[in-house]
Amino acid sequence: MNKYKILLIVFITFLGLKSVSAQQVYSSQFYAMPIYLNPALTGNSDYNIRTGVNYRNQWNSVTTPFVSQSAYIDGKLSFPYLGASWLGIGGVIFNDKAGTGGLKTNQIMLTTSLNKSLNKGNTLFFHGGLGLELVNKSVDYNKLVFDDQWDGAIFSKPTEELPETQSLFYLDITLGGALTYFRGKTRYFLGVAVSHLNQPNESFYEITNNLKRSYNFHGGLETKIGPRMYIKPEFLYKSEYLSTEFVFGANVAMAAGKKGIVLHYGLWYRNKEDIIPTVGFQKKRFKFILSYDVDVSALQLTSASKGGLEISLTYNYNYSNPRSVKRLERKRKAKKIGDKAISCPKFTNED
Repeated sequence: MNKYKILLIVFITFLGLKSVSAQQVYSSQFYAMPIYLNPALTGNSDYNIRTGVNYRNQWNSVTTPFVSQSAYIDGKLSFPYLGASWLGIGGVIFNDKAGTGGLKTNQIMLTTSLNKSLNKGNTLFFHGGLGLELVNKSVDYNKLVFDDQWDGAIFSKPTEELPETQSLFYLDITLGGALTYFRGKTRYFLGVAVSHLNQPNESFYEITNNLKRSYNFHGGLETKIGPRMYIKPEFLYKSEYLSTEFVFGANVAMAAGKKGIVLHYGLWYRNKEDIIPTVGFQKKRFKFILSYDVDVSALQLTSASKGGLEISLTYNYNYSNPRSVKRLERKRKAKKIGDKAISCPKFTNED
């Protein structure tokens, strides 16, 4: 590795430490971590309990890979006095390790939501959510080299650029809202979330580096296009300080055989950066999705068109049978079966 490549890696890593503004890690399967995308989606599913894990490995062909893992669980609480509305509660654990210096991020996030029916037919719902997040960032400066260590031939001199701390904590707040509309065989959804609402300070140095607010705009629809086939096109537009991201595409679910197996496949595109094919399968309440980012950006010569591998696993559980509750009878039956009721209209390809 020549000195120019070393300096490039050091510059990218050091820039991230001094002024971190691209605060959230890319995820091609943003739809697989709903409550991390928007706390308003907490408890917004056809199931009483929803769980999932996600793994992503990015830039393995260029430098030390960026590896992230996350897990979440959420559920719904129904009460007779809420009628067709319900409460959602959930939590997320997130870990990310990036670059040569082992910049680590550990996050614990608690989310809650209010899911309110807006009409008598229970076809239009508003979801409002709040996320409270404890974040820890740390870095191992023994693994880094700095420009002042260069003696003209090798990096051998001690550096004078070390900060006061190698670990910091802060509290982060996220607020979100979403709408869901059911019409015939189609479900429409649209949402927005604002992260870093309190603009916490994230700096390893004496200087103050308040995180700028980040905005997620997302939406899509899910509809039946055949006797045993569903399609779910979605989009995500993320706006952060000095950066934007736009991802759009669709996944198709198709029942295969008579043993409850559903095949998933799709194609997604990240604006000017990646083409993202997806494949997967589902067996009853368990779903596995694999995606791979094919780099089509200006870096493709360096990356050999290799981007990121991402895997998601989800499992859904019901302690009551949602198929026994008809859409337009939810409010009446909720008064009889109390918290056993599933308070949102039933629409899913996960049969």
